[in-house]
Order: sequence, then C-alpha cells, then structure tokens
Amino acid sequence: MTLASASSFSLASASSTPAQLGESVSLVNTVRTLSIRRPIGDDEPEAERPLVTASIGNVRTREAAYEQQLYEQRLAAAPSSHDEEPATAPAPADEPPAPASRPRANPAVDEINQYLWEVYQRQPAKKDRGGDFTWKDPAAANRMGKTLQAYVIVGMDADFRELVYHAGKAMDKAGVEWTIVSGFRDDWRQSIASGIKARTGYSRHGGSVAVGGYGHGRAVDLGHIDTQRSGEVWRWIDANGAKFGLHRPYRFDPPHVEPRVEWRRLASNLRRERTGAAVAEVENDDRAEETRPAAKRKTRNARVAHARVAHARGGRPARNGRRQN
Repeated sequence: MTLASASSFSLASASSTPAQLGESVSLVNTVRTLSIRRPIGDDEPEAERPLVTASIGNVRTREAAYEQQLYEQRLAAAPSSHDEEPATAPAPADEPPAPASRPRANPAVDEINQYLWEVYQRQPAKKDRGGDFTWKDPAAANRMGKTLQAYVIVGMDADFRELVYHAGKAMDKAGVEWTIVSGFRDDWRQSIASGIKARTGYSRHGGSVAVGGYGHGRAVDLGHIDTQRSGEVWRWIDANGAKFGLHRPYRFDPPHVEPRVEWRRLASNLRRERTGAAVAEVENDDRAEETRPAAKRKTRNARVAHARVAHARGGRPARNGRRQN
C-alpha cells in the first residue's frame, strides 16, 4: 500500500506574512490549495503522473464567521452599561409585601430648609447690578440633577444655614423684608456669573477649591424683596450680624455675607437652643480654619511688641528677629 505522505510538495497560498509590532496575529494558519507532486513509493513516470489538487474551502468566509463568533461571545460576557436592579426572590403568596423603606426625615433640618426656601422665593425674579439672572440657578440645578430647592439651599453648609436661619427670623421680627438673592453656586454656576465675582472654583458660595463643593457653601447674597431697598438689609447685617456669626466682608460686594470666626461653635449653640440636640461634629479642616485667625493675631501682636521694644532702644528689628543699628 502506498504511503500517504509526500516527499515534496508546494504551497500555492499561505498566511506566512510576518506580523508587525502592535498588530493582532491570527491564531489559525490558513492554506488555500495544496498540490502533491510525487507520492512515496510510486514508480509511475513523472510525465504520466496526474496533478492532484485539494481545496479546503473559502478561508475569508470562515475567518469572518470566526471573528463574528468571538465578538458575540465578548458582547455576551461584557457587563451592562445600565444600572440593573438585582433579582430578588418573589415573596410567598401568603405573606403581604413588605412596605417600601423611606428615608427618615429630620424635622429640625427640614424646618430650616423649608424656611430658607420660602425666603428665596420671596423674590421670583433674581436681579442684581449685572441684570436678570433668574435662569442661571435652575440651569445649574438641572445640570446636577437636583431640584432648585436642593441646589440653592441644601448646597450650603448645614451650620451656615443655621446661622442664616436665626438671622432671618430676627429680620422678620424687625420687619425687614429680606430675601436670598443667591445661595449655593457650584463651579459651573460661578463660571456664568457676571459682575464682581471670584474665579471659578474659588467662590465661598460653593467652589470646589475654596470650600469643597456641594453641601459646603459658606456664603450667601442677601437683599430686599424690593431691590431699591436692599440697603436696609445690609445695614441690618452690619448692626446685628455679629450676634448670629455673620458679616459682610467686602464693601465692593454689598450683598455678599459670610460667617465670622468660630461660627461653627455659635451654630452648635443656636442649634441646641432650638432643638435641644447635641452639638454637630466639626471636621478637622474646619477646626484648623477656626484656630488659624487666632494664631495669626498672636504672631502679629508679638511682632508689634518686638518692633516697639526695638524702636525704644533706637534700632529697628530685622526680619530674622535680630536687632539692627
């Protein structure tokens, strides 16, 4: 019996092109046509030997089908891009469905938020020296996926809201018809603000660099429901704001109101008087912020005392603390 192996053969076509660096290499070597010249042990003259050709099919079609199969497998194994609810076992028919859990409301916090939201709405059209900007807060809230109330009110720091709440109640009692012109502002909202403003990210209203963004706003713009009488609100803050830990630090920006030194301690005391609740916890960075002004005053006082002693001795102090003649 003649052996099936061949002593010499030629490849009509093969995928033998070397792969370049960075290209994907197929794991399957494909051969289209195989021609066998002379079987081993066959004494038939070469001139009378027929040429046997074997075809192994359409390689391109099979490669495309293989790639499609790999793609479908990867697609099936890939995680879904949408948030899917986890499957839960159905409850037995004889058991009533469990009531849906709802977040517990905090009446003390809701009281402040609702009051400040009502104050914000006292002036539906928001205007300042730069013009009408009523559309800006809703646009910013929409970008964050929040309601307008959650954006402009809850975006402010909880302790700062406590101070503004108590100051606002006192203004109401004094007959001052005040309103919140602008509350929390994120970086995008700050970037579209007009007039005198801090650069994006550095606003105390809620800049990501200055205070940490949403939930940490520490500034609010106040005014009168009649914009022509806003001076009444500002003068009231100047005269009474210290009792509530508030002040107007910039005379060139009259509506801008910020907390004073040790404002968190005052907010905790006011909260305790209002609700009897425990004092709110203070973050470490806020403690450092409260003690920093006192340290600056101590250093400044020491420098002034040193300068006075040096002046009395007839010399002037050097920057390194040594006396110069």
